[in-house]
Amino acid sequence: MHDQQLWKQFISGDEFVVNALDTKIAESWKLCSRAEIDPYLVRPQKILSASELASKQQRYKNLIEVTKKQIRLIENDLVLKQPVFILTDETGSILWRGGNIQAKEHANEFYFREGTKWTELNVGTNAIGIALRTKKDEYVSLNQHYAYASRQWSCSASPIFDEEGKLLGILDVSTLHNESAKDAFLMLTLLTQRISNVLMKEELERRKELLQYSALHQQNDLLCDTHFKLVSVPEKYLEYFDVGKDIHMYMDSKTIYKSEKIYFKDDVIGYKIHIFSDVSPQKKYYYPGVPTANKEYQQFLQQVLHLAGSNLPIHLFGESGTGKEVIAQTIHYNSKVKKGPLVAINCGAINQNLLESELFGYAPGAFTGSNAKGQKGKIEQAEGGTLFLDEIESMSAQMQTALLRVVEEKKIMPLNGVPKKVSFRLVTASNQDLRKLVLQKKFREDLFYRLYVCPIQIPPLRKRKEDIKQLIAAFCKSRRWRIDWQEEVYSISCAYSWYGNIREFNNFLERLHLFYEFQKPTREQLKKLIENGALLKKNNETPLISSERVRECAKEREQPGEADALRRKLEENHYHISKTAHDLNVSRTTLYRKMKKYGLK
Repeated sequence: MHDQQLWKQFISGDEFVVNALDTKIAESWKLCSRAEIDPYLVRPQKILSASELASKQQRYKNLIEVTKKQIRLIENDLVLKQPVFILTDETGSILWRGGNIQAKEHANEFYFREGTKWTELNVGTNAIGIALRTKKDEYVSLNQHYAYASRQWSCSASPIFDEEGKLLGILDVSTLHNESAKDAFLMLTLLTQRISNVLMKEELERRKELLQYSALHQQNDLLCDTHFKLVSVPEKYLEYFDVGKDIHMYMDSKTIYKSEKIYFKDDVIGYKIHIFSDVSPQKKYYYPGVPTANKEYQQFLQQVLHLAGSNLPIHLFGESGTGKEVIAQTIHYNSKVKKGPLVAINCGAINQNLLESELFGYAPGAFTGSNAKGQKGKIEQAEGGTLFLDEIESMSAQMQTALLRVVEEKKIMPLNGVPKKVSFRLVTASNQDLRKLVLQKKFREDLFYRLYVCPIQIPPLRKRKEDIKQLIAAFCKSRRWRIDWQEEVYSISCAYSWYGNIREFNNFLERLHLFYEFQKPTREQLKKLIENGALLKKNNETPLISSERVRECAKEREQPGEADALRRKLEENHYHISKTAHDLNVSRTTLYRKMKKYGLK
């Protein structure tokens, strides 16, 4: 069936037709349908004001300039018909646009320009939106778009990453009334890799100049890079600050300090931080998580810190999303081996056949396709530091035996190699109770006693709901998102159990920021956003279906004369879907379903 016909059937309420589509496109269409995106929208919901756009463009000035320069270098090599180049930030807001003048004028008709947020939930299925979600290169053809206005374009999109693998933005090329954007797919990938490389090189140059500045100037102040990560720490502060860490981790409301920009050739390369207050009582311990307001969790952290000072193996047990990685970091950076490396590996995320070489490494030429120089395993990499093994319960019986031998003998045997002595602090974690697994013969008893020396159970978020307020504030600060309705978010959030814990809650905040960056949601809208990302609730808790949806379902029951009334209202509004849905006080999805039911097109 042709994509155009599939689209018509889908927006009329036939959701099963997506089975004939590419999986990613089908997922996106269903996402748009659930979010009640109007397939005939012309003006997207979220458009930045002139001041907001100017602020973002200033913030991403370097990314924009590098992108424009790199496009100019290869533009003549691209065989494209009526192309438009689009650069967005990591949230999907369009920062810059270039390309064919006629195509840009056509794009203006549906706000495909600077300042518009080009996500799936704002404008429907598109390559930029999918790439934001998948963090991969994506292509969407004309008829695969969800919104009618976008179906005149084909588009290829590729993500741009920084040196730490963090998403900086998306570069897109869209072509009007043709599929030539697909021909630019490979070139676009090479282009974004080149942009990333240029940005990384510039970042390294800034750090080099910053270190030279530190060497030439006798410093009593802290030096940070442009991301506020510590680059140089004076001797008097070495006990309290660690190079490479975000300086904000060490600051609180009582810290009195002054920051001064450091320039090189008119560019800011870092910051000089002078602290006026006494720092000695501030850094009692290192904790990378959000400060807790819960007394029980404060006691839990004191237990963690007490155990961190020992050399004993520690096992972390907690539900998914409780922050085992954060606690592992807390243990390492408050331990006697904090100057050594922290090496983490998720045993459940690696094929068990590959886990052995990952943990133990291998000698040169150990097997076909191996690195000619060999590879140092994670255990050896953790020498003099901490080895953190997450999801330890997923280890095969063979790997459990191998790990037991390492723990007992303090030696490793790389594949086809010779034995090597190792010394490291061992921290393990699981989201299942190892004691039960031992009784079920799913985990070795002798290894259990080696690992379960100091067990720590991490409290779930529902046991420390005071920290929800802290998490909201931290999220808003990290996004530079100023809202005066944090208290409403907190009060609604406290009514939920958050079985996915901090991970689930952060996912909710991401959705909240995406949907309501510039407007305040109602309480019902907040509840719906929470429930959209939740699994089925347990026991007798509030069902996921909202009272609004219950009322809507009741209205959907057929009433006498409903078809005639619906037809009259559609004709009165010239078949404008959004206005008709508003007048009838139903969702667009419900309206499409009724139109299909009564054969109204």
